[in-house]
Amino acid sequence: MRCIDIEMFPASYGDSFLISCRNGEKEKTNLLIDTGFISTYEECIRDRLLFLNESGERLALLVITHIDADHLSGALKLLEENEQTSKIVPIDKVWHNSFRHLQWEKSSSSQVLGMREKKLLEEVKAQGYPSEVKKTENKEKPISAKQGSSLASLILQGGYSWNIDFAGQAVCVENRSEIHLNSDVMITLLSPRLNQLKELEKYWKRKLYKLGYRKEITDDAFFDDAFEFLVSREKAQAVVNQEKEISSSPIDLEELLRTPFTEDTRATNGSSIAFVLQFKEKKILFLGDSHPSIIEQELKSLYGGEMIWFDAVKISHHGSSSNTSPGLLNLIDSANFFVSTNGVKFHHPDLITLARIVCRESKEKRNLIFNYETPASNYMDDEQRKQKYNYEVRIASEGQIIEI
Repeated sequence: MRCIDIEMFPASYGDSFLISCRNGEKEKTNLLIDTGFISTYEECIRDRLLFLNESGERLALLVITHIDADHLSGALKLLEENEQTSKIVPIDKVWHNSFRHLQWEKSSSSQVLGMREKKLLEEVKAQGYPSEVKKTENKEKPISAKQGSSLASLILQGGYSWNIDFAGQAVCVENRSEIHLNSDVMITLLSPRLNQLKELEKYWKRKLYKLGYRKEITDDAFFDDAFEFLVSREKAQAVVNQEKEISSSPIDLEELLRTPFTEDTRATNGSSIAFVLQFKEKKILFLGDSHPSIIEQELKSLYGGEMIWFDAVKISHHGSSSNTSPGLLNLIDSANFFVSTNGVKFHHPDLITLARIVCRESKEKRNLIFNYETPASNYMDDEQRKQKYNYEVRIASEGQIIEI
């Protein structure tokens, strides 16, 4: 029997999914989509990957959707440990866009950087990726982790097949949109496009110049670290504290639908890898933290303007109201919507996103599948609302596999 197993790791306010396309018990294609924080890897992912290895399995693909600490930090430890004597798991291919993939007009690295430039870049590197924030005694505290190298440098040092499906260039729609992992499993890329990657490059250069860097930027691998560490600190848009909002007064879901939609503008999220994973007749939509207008455009190009049914949808950006537009939801539907976040830092998911999903007529019951209880998930888990809008709320426990 063909099925897709989805394991949504408890990744704090980040993302990490282990996907297994299973044809019976012996034929499996495993993909790891993002790795959450280092704590996610140490507490959950490592043992799961070791089990795969011991069972004679491997990762056909590791996808790091974009440069945000809540999506990539766990991969730092994975790749560090995977190159030691006892490997964690064989990894066939890695998709990850770093600075080396965003150099449209390469400059030679023959120039010698001065002491001032070296010091500035070392200071950027010393900052590393942002640390995980955990709620301790009602206070949000950063959880530090030792960070030395960028993910890009670890991939390079490990000798992995890096963006090989795109001839070593950027993972983007223009470079290749249809990738066959094998005869049964196909990925159709939806995001990013070259424009989004160019916006990310411009954002980074502006930040670097603002810090005082004035020399030419070259293809030297040293810039990979500076690129990732600086880009990962792009500030998120201001968010409303939903914990107070939800508890302070009754909320009408249909009233929320009147709220005007404002799209996310973060360059990092715009560069997010998003795709359709197809396993024979089943197809799943993975949206990373992508911008909805880009996804709308690609879906219309691929399928026309008709409603597209997916067997599962991973909601973009942890259910943020700026990443799931009414226009996108006019194109897609599913019985299974996955939302990954504990809501600690940004108070996702936003209720308006959940309202946009469920307040549409449907003959089939929709499942809202969370990996944590949050104020929003608890609010949605109301019998009258569930009956009225024909949906169910599920909280996936650690280690639980959702079979599609």
